[in-house]
Amino acid sequence: MFPIRPWPTVMMHIDGDAFFASVIQATYPRLRGKPVVAGQERGIATAVSYEARKLGVKRGMRMFEIKRICPSCVIHSSDYELYGLFSKRMFAIIRETCREVEEYSIDEGFADLSGLRGIFHMTYGQIGTKIQKEILLRLGIGVSVGISLTKSLAKIASNYQKPMGVTVIDGISIPAYLAKVSVKDIWGIGMQTTAYLHRYGIRTALAFATKDEWFVRRHLSKPYFEIWRELQGTPVYKLDTEPKTTYRSMSETRTFTPPTTDADFLWSKLLGHVEAVFAKARSYHYQIGKISIFLKTQAFAYHATEMKVPQKVRYPFSLHGELHGLFMRIYKTGTLYRTTGCTVSDLTPATGIQDSLFDDVERERKIEKAYTLYEQKKVDFGSSLFASRERKKKKEERLSIPFLSLQDMGQGT
Repeated sequence: MFPIRPWPTVMMHIDGDAFFASVIQATYPRLRGKPVVAGQERGIATAVSYEARKLGVKRGMRMFEIKRICPSCVIHSSDYELYGLFSKRMFAIIRETCREVEEYSIDEGFADLSGLRGIFHMTYGQIGTKIQKEILLRLGIGVSVGISLTKSLAKIASNYQKPMGVTVIDGISIPAYLAKVSVKDIWGIGMQTTAYLHRYGIRTALAFATKDEWFVRRHLSKPYFEIWRELQGTPVYKLDTEPKTTYRSMSETRTFTPPTTDADFLWSKLLGHVEAVFAKARSYHYQIGKISIFLKTQAFAYHATEMKVPQKVRYPFSLHGELHGLFMRIYKTGTLYRTTGCTVSDLTPATGIQDSLFDDVERERKIEKAYTLYEQKKVDFGSSLFASRERKKKKEERLSIPFLSLQDMGQGT
């Protein structure tokens, strides 16, 4: 089942350790070794240094909570242009050693190390350590390195020792490492699929990798069969070495005058941001795992919250109800607001997305068709996708996107 030869192929995964916070610390040397949080502009922590994590700070925390549990924490605004510059330099350093490199996201990537052991007269672990030290020396940021036979195994390896770890999983060692990894931590397996596998007693990566092929083909779709093969040491996922623009998150925001207390108006603006940022993400072929919304008061105080999507999505239609609930949690009656905004994060390439085992697949396909027709301007959902500000609306009216009904979407298909 697992390879007898230790190195039929060699893949390396490099993952930035608390990348955004580390970039801030590297840019401002006085912050090195200190607890640092990024996300001041959103009112919640979008990146947390390891020093801050040790003191109990977590991503998604509101700033007042952070100040309460960690008064010494340095709160900094995000700087995505700066993050991008560090990312380019990091991948340039990797390319000095490796010919084939994939920029998977702004702070992580893959490289093919096959054949480099003889060229550099080093073990694969030593090659990974060499690259890690170069990045730390020249950029001042730490990375964790995982090396194994496939991309999936290399990603497991890089997460095994953090921060600044170098973990090597050869063919012989695969079972020992997979036995220590929860099935939920396998790259490409989400919460709902984890719950589904738990029903069959599959709780570790090893338990999944050692299931027979009949079981995997019968109970799971093709992408999970590919993951299963990767965990066994058989390469399925090739490197994507084409240059590309990557994002860790995307945002839409707007400040308006005069400020308003009108909940309907604020919600319509937020809904506009949600649709716009999802459209941008689709244009870059991303699927979305986390959505954050915020309101900024006339006194410049942020009210923010976020939701994690159990199964990553490309279209927000089915999330409107939950998002409205989040909006009502942060909206305070009588408070003047001047800015609304939405940020999406946990972005991953949408290529090869499969339907959730529990989703209403037909419904999702109808929604996708409706969005596609709208974006191609083949259907008109009204003069404007979003409701305009109307002070004299009846109280019983609720703002909504004037989509065709799901029944209408299915007609003619």
